[in-house]
Amino acid sequence: MPEPRIRITIVDDTSGRETCEGNCGVDWSSPEAFGEALQKVAERFGDRARLAYVDLPNARQTRNLAAIKRRIEEMPLPVLLANGKPRIAGEFDTRQLMDVIEADLEENL
Repeated sequence: MPEPRIRITIVDDTSGRETCEGNCGVDWSSPEAFGEALQKVAERFGDRARLAYVDLPNARQTRNLAAIKRRIEEMPLPVLLANGKPRIAGEFDTRQLMDVIEADLEENL
């Protein structure tokens, strides 16, 4: 399988999340929400994009994780990274995620 041109990472911290009774945006920690996004990314972009989710309190400690934490330390979570670069900080939905992938693919032609 070829390497994807765009690696999208959703970084979140579920330990600090308050419960919400209204529409508070996408809960990316939900298997249903993340699974739906995975499916849409695969259908639209195939192997050109790969989507991953990182929950900071449950992530394995690696050098890459330390770099991610430094890069996003003052940003509101969740954060969407494209090839390690922050693209959205704060709540976002699947449409916005897809727009970021599309824009980054066009930029990297």
